[in-house]
Formats: sequence, C-alpha cells, structure tokens
Amino acid sequence: MRALRGRPGARTWEVDEIDTPVPGPGELLVRVRAAGVNRADLLALGGGYPVPHADHDGSFTAGMELAGEIVAAGPGVTGAPGRGPGDRVFASAPAAFAEYAVVDARRALPVPSGLTWTDAAALPVALETAHDALVTQAGFGADGGAVLVLGGSTGVGQVAIRLAAALGASTVLATTTSSAKRDALVDAGATPLVGVDALGDLDGPVDVVLDLVGGDHLAAALPAVRIGGTVVQIGRLAGPSATLDLDTLSFRRLRLIGTTFSVRTADERAAVAAALTPVLGLVGDGRVRATVDRVVSLDDAPDAVAHLRSGGAVGKVVIEVSGS
Repeated sequence: MRALRGRPGARTWEVDEIDTPVPGPGELLVRVRAAGVNRADLLALGGGYPVPHADHDGSFTAGMELAGEIVAAGPGVTGAPGRGPGDRVFASAPAAFAEYAVVDARRALPVPSGLTWTDAAALPVALETAHDALVTQAGFGADGGAVLVLGGSTGVGQVAIRLAAALGASTVLATTTSSAKRDALVDAGATPLVGVDALGDLDGPVDVVLDLVGGDHLAAALPAVRIGGTVVQIGRLAGPSATLDLDTLSFRRLRLIGTTFSVRTADERAAVAAALTPVLGLVGDGRVRATVDRVVSLDDAPDAVAHLRSGGAVGKVVIEVSGS
C-alpha cells in the first residue's frame, strides 16, 4: 500500500510503498479515505513530538487521525454497532497517512450520516482535544458561561468555538494574531479579538479559557478570567515558556490545568474517545464541525507542509487518500 513516510531530519514526507498492516487484538483495519493534518505531525518531522511506532532507523508512517471504512477486525473486537466490516468510522490513530491503518477499536467512532470523508477526517483530534479540555478538564456543563479560545483560527480552535456554543456557552470569544483571519472566528460563532492587546478590552470576565497558543498569550489572558475560573493550557504555538503574574493567579483563585495527549496511555485515549459519544449528535446536525482549509491528494501532501508552516491556514488541511 502507499503511505506518507517521515524520517529524522526530513522537512517533509515522502510517498512510499509499505506492507498493509494486520489488526491485532482489539484493533480494526480501516481503509483510509481521508486523513487530517495536525501541527503535531510537523513537530514529529523535526523530532519534537514522540512517534512510538517509528522503525529502528527512526522512519515512520505519518498521521494521527483518519476517516474510512472498516475492512477487518482483530481478535477480541466485539460486534458493537458501527464497528463491523463496511461501517464508516473516524478516529485518532497513528500511521494514518496511508491507504490502510489499524485503529484501536475503542477509539473508532461512527461517522454521522451525511458527513463527508474530508469533514470527518478533520474532526477526531480537534474534537477530542476540545471536548477533553472544555468538559472533562474544565468541567464546563449545562450552566454555561463565557468561554475564551486563544488561537481560534487553528483546527482545534475552530471546533472548540462551535463546541462551546453548542454546549450552551453564554458567550464565546476567540483570539487571532491576524486580522485576515478575523472573519473565520465570526463564521465559527465567536466574538473576535485581534492581537494579544485586545484581551485588555473585554467587557467582562470569562469563566473558561482554552489556551492553544501559550507564551505571552497565556499571561495576557489571566486577568480576563473571573474569580475561581479555569484556564486549560493545551498548545504552545507561541512557545513553551510564559512569565505569569502569580498575584493574578492567586488573588483570582484561578485553576490552571495543563494537558496533552502525547503521554497518555491507550486506556486513557480510549476514555477520551468514549466521552465524545454524547456530543456526536451535535456533529450529526452540523452544530459542531471542523473548518477545512484545503484538501490535497496523497501525492501533493508534502507540499501542504509549507502552507501549514507559513501560518496561513485556517482550520485543517485534509489529505484525500483514496476516492469514493
């Protein structure tokens, strides 16, 4: 089968022919129709993100999310609805940039009717990340409240805006450093804030901050959080370091939570996927969806790396792996 392969020191991926994987216990073999590209995929190329499935020489099949059809199941996979041969699923899974991939059956979710392959492939990582941060970590619930998304034009940010609104947020605000991306925040349903300084112009405090940027953006957001509010630090596009005013953190009695998926166990990742079941209806009716910046073929996928590195993308780049 064809796959996109990365290797240590490479600036992009290369299309190569490799063996089709065989599903092991608890796994599904999926024919990949489309796969979403994440910034972590670029970090993996540069050695900045762990790739546990890499070969001894460091080369690896890239990708971490997909949508496709189940073609086979490994030992021990139960016949749960939506997890049989021919069923359409989407999932976060390693080695997704290939014509076939193995998926932990516990992380495979049914693709809602009417969702295209490309739209489905752009969702798993963003939806898992946003839901885990907003609901599981921050405890956002039926009482709603105001939510601020730092980095609203990113793939996760676009989904986070829509998810917060669909779950009953009284207000959703989102930041971008580019005025050209302002409309994307509005289209997703957020009140846009352009530039870090705009955080100082908020009319009132917010209940939850989802920080996809880090750096000085995190520091600037703390005064915007209500007393007893929550900040979940997720991504570090602006750098892994920040100088925080501890008086602000302490006097406002804020909860600052750090989160990542890269070091979670298989059981933990399965629990994250299972927690999405109640919100799949929001995906099915279109209230929660990804923003697809562009769709490229497997052969053209290496060229998409430059686009992502340029910072010009809004939402997700999706690779069309195989046709319908």
